[in-house]
Amino acid sequence: MSGVHNEMRGNNNSKEKDNKTGVRVSIVIPTYNEAENLPVLIERLDKVLQGTLYETVVVDDDSPDGTWRVAEKLHEEGYPVRVIRRVGERGLGTAIVRGLREARGEYIVVMDADLQHPPEVVPALVEEAEKSGADVVVATRYREGGGVRGWSKTRLLISRAASLLAYILLAESRRTSDPMSGFFLVRRSLVEKLRLEGRSWKVLLEILAKAPWAKVSEVPYVFERRVRGESKLGFKAMLEFVLDLLRLGEYRVLKFVTVGASGTFVNLFILWLAKGVLGLSEYVAFPLAFETSLTWNFTLHDAWTFRGKRKRKGVKGWVNYWLRYHGAALGSMISYLTIGIGLTRLGVNYLVAGFLGIIVGFLANYLISQYGVWSLHSLDVAKDNKAY
Repeated sequence: MSGVHNEMRGNNNSKEKDNKTGVRVSIVIPTYNEAENLPVLIERLDKVLQGTLYETVVVDDDSPDGTWRVAEKLHEEGYPVRVIRRVGERGLGTAIVRGLREARGEYIVVMDADLQHPPEVVPALVEEAEKSGADVVVATRYREGGGVRGWSKTRLLISRAASLLAYILLAESRRTSDPMSGFFLVRRSLVEKLRLEGRSWKVLLEILAKAPWAKVSEVPYVFERRVRGESKLGFKAMLEFVLDLLRLGEYRVLKFVTVGASGTFVNLFILWLAKGVLGLSEYVAFPLAFETSLTWNFTLHDAWTFRGKRKRKGVKGWVNYWLRYHGAALGSMISYLTIGIGLTRLGVNYLVAGFLGIIVGFLANYLISQYGVWSLHSLDVAKDNKAY
């Protein structure tokens, strides 16, 4: 059977009473087969949080090694441990979300049970939240003072590649140097405003995506070696991560590619019409084709890819963003005209030359459109009190 224990060290009152007296910090710990590590983690947490009204919320997916039993024993020994045993349900992301919903503290810290996230960093996360007023404080490996122990170059490369992928597919993730961190603090008042699903194990990314107005800060830490047990990260988890990135990013990159493809046809059609049919010079045909396709792409992006992201509304807002889009497309325009006209002058078919110019400018146009035009990573997004 599953159970949720409500006892807290030095306070045996009910949950409602705890909310009134103000639990300061909740530690959410998702577990699966962490029976060896959990006692060490709980003891270290208790040591660094002495004098703080706190609780640990252990969310266990019915571990075969009896992790939930170990957690219940720790509760019986007087540690402020609440145990949630999930039977018939498994998944790191959903376990974290369950813990966030059950947590009673003003501040909620999410961390792993494998001792790779040092408990001694928890007070620093709370202190930073209080000092900076941040809604989210990320424990980062990639700032001065942070790092990793015992990682191979391959694993470090995978981590960096995953962060880069997050930056490309989810603009909101750029507010932290370590979007892949599984060690972070979030205010309960923010959690209560969000509809979190936990489809992948990177719940931090979901919080950043659904709360673009939230203030984010960081605390550096050193990611430790796993002491006992095995990593749960596998191909399925990585696939879920990529799919979740696409979903959280509202499939913007796929929409951008689709619009870009349609713009390519528009560009090549105008190029053919201007040069192939009307016989205009390439110095006229290429700029005309670029401008037509650029306006075509902007119109579709504004109505579909980045729908609702434009802060300035109305005709004036549309024109303002259209001009900003031209500014953002300056690099791709230069590369398009240079490659297109240059290759044509060298004897390459003008349609082939135009297509190659389009390819070179595509990625830069996508990144600049996200961050320079619609400003998806900006913190000045209007705050909305409804749940997301």
